[in-house]
Amino acid sequence: MAATRCMGCLVLRHVPVFRSHGRLAISRGVHQANVVYPFMLGKRWFSSKGWILPEGYDTGITIYNSAVKEKVPLKTLQPGLLTWYSCGPTVYDSAHIGHALAYVKFDIIRRILTKMFDLNVVMLLGVTDIDDKIIRRAQDLGVDFRGITKYYEEEFFTDMDKLRVMRPTVAPRVTEHIPHIISFIEKVIEKKLAYSVSDGSVYFDTVAYGKYGKMVPLPKITDLPKDSLKKNARDFALWKGVKPGEPFWDSPWGHGRPGWHIECSAMASHILGSQIDLHSGGIDLLFPHHENEEAQCCAYHTCDQWCNYWIHAGHLHTKGAEKMSKSLYNTISVSELLEQHSVNSFRLFCLLSHYRNKVDYTPTSMAQANAHLRRIRAFLQDAYAYINGQLKCGPLDEVGLKKKLAETRAKVKKSLADDMDTVRAFDAVLELIALGNKELQTKPQSMSIARSAGTMVSICSYIHYLMEDVFSITFPSVHDAASLSLESGGRLAGVMNSVVSLRHQVRSYALLQDENSAKAVLTTAEKKLRRQERAPLLNYCDEFRSNLQKIGLHIKDHAGTSSWSVGEGSSETDKFKKAKDESATVKS
Repeated sequence: MAATRCMGCLVLRHVPVFRSHGRLAISRGVHQANVVYPFMLGKRWFSSKGWILPEGYDTGITIYNSAVKEKVPLKTLQPGLLTWYSCGPTVYDSAHIGHALAYVKFDIIRRILTKMFDLNVVMLLGVTDIDDKIIRRAQDLGVDFRGITKYYEEEFFTDMDKLRVMRPTVAPRVTEHIPHIISFIEKVIEKKLAYSVSDGSVYFDTVAYGKYGKMVPLPKITDLPKDSLKKNARDFALWKGVKPGEPFWDSPWGHGRPGWHIECSAMASHILGSQIDLHSGGIDLLFPHHENEEAQCCAYHTCDQWCNYWIHAGHLHTKGAEKMSKSLYNTISVSELLEQHSVNSFRLFCLLSHYRNKVDYTPTSMAQANAHLRRIRAFLQDAYAYINGQLKCGPLDEVGLKKKLAETRAKVKKSLADDMDTVRAFDAVLELIALGNKELQTKPQSMSIARSAGTMVSICSYIHYLMEDVFSITFPSVHDAASLSLESGGRLAGVMNSVVSLRHQVRSYALLQDENSAKAVLTTAEKKLRRQERAPLLNYCDEFRSNLQKIGLHIKDHAGTSSWSVGEGSSETDKFKKAKDESATVKS
């Protein structure tokens, strides 16, 4: 069975498929692509090597499991607790936005599990601080590898903090777990599922293991290079014998260092135990990295299934088909990203595609995210103006708005329970905002100022909860204005109200909308002349509004009045939000 790999995904050529599972077999004709056709018998989904639905506690969520290639019920081993291991950075260079995309998407999933489904998520993020790339980088620069890894690890977590990615519960480093890795390898050797060779390396015996190929269907490979020390072509290194000029550690097999795959397995097993709920990474890690992790752990723990659920994030692409990669020299650093776009923009960009899908990073896609941000911000600003009595409109359809809010809540939770479908969830929010805007734009039918703000407060509260607490995309609220007012002893709100009122009077005068101008009987020519004379005042009003907006204070003009709100850029609000984020973050 021949195979080719493209963009980290396994694409298999058209050949007949035959899989045997005891008394069960699956076959397809020659015109079918070689894919896995999973099906359920009792509590076992059969893929290439089988996946078992774990006994446990149903979360009410279905999730796409890469091990079975379909959505399955998410069950945790312990009630209310989900253990999660995520492949972390190899700290030899700066993270780029392709990395950031995956970590932000997984952060959103983690927040959904925590905030929407009340799960206590224990997350490990493995830090690879010894690796071929790290060694080459250190040799090229003529420095100790530890200086490189320390610098780039600190930079990575600083970048993630900027993007509001919550810190992992624990972030173990490979170099701090060498004894555990050696002990892990020794036990696999004892079970005769690994073997040492003459150069001090140790290899996992995929043939002796017998269950290799759980994550993807694999063709048989029999050819081995003549100088290879491996028994089988698919065997992979658990321990690498030392080479001249490389860092090393003592081991029963001589000086050397861990192989890449064993690092995650040993650290996750040491901290989380013999079985974990969830494992994540980029789609390029599906094979061979995650395949090898599962094989090693099943061998070590003598089990059929180590990780119950595998989830993978799609790649970020530029120029259509081109994956963002350091080897292609087309990367954009997190710092470069944030020079062009806000954190809110990038997080919403991540939200607008399903976590499993390939994502195109283009000016158009970022412009779409920014347009959505402006739409939400404009609605909230109008809604708070209505709540504060600054915006006059016709009577709201309270019953219709309450019904739409209830429908939105249900649709959002249902969408997120269906493999974390943030796209459908966000569409539901936009529908709610569209109805809210329609109601706020109705013209008053009389001079009465009677109104009911309760439903609009509920809608704003829900939008803030979902966008900020769950998705960590922040918007100004009445609480921001209130907090600024309290910090200034109540003076700021009073000052802003007076400033906005004065600006509104000047603007009305410039537009001939003030009381005296309205009463004057003027010809068309006289009105045109007066507007020209007063045009500088209108320009000053616009310039003043722009200057305030730069520091995060937004003024919006309505028919017959103006309102103000707090937006992005206010230093006091940023401090408040940063403190709030930090209080919700568990640092390693």
